[in-house]
Amino acid sequence: MSKAFSMIPTKKPRKAAPKTEAMSAADVKAVVDCALQLQQIGDRMDLRQKILNAISKLLCPGT
Repeated sequence: MSKAFSMIPTKKPRKAAPKTEAMSAADVKAVVDCALQLQQIGDRMDLRQKILNAISKLLCPGT
């Protein structure tokens, strides 16, 4: 039995993650601004969908 277990290949170690450089203050500000804009767009789309759902419930009460 011990021979069977010794023939099983072992897992290879994972590669190390590539080192990333620190972001500058301007890059951080750009990322934050982009995230805020995407959040505002998502909020507008959510409001639009809620309005459409309310209208469809009023006009099609059977569904």
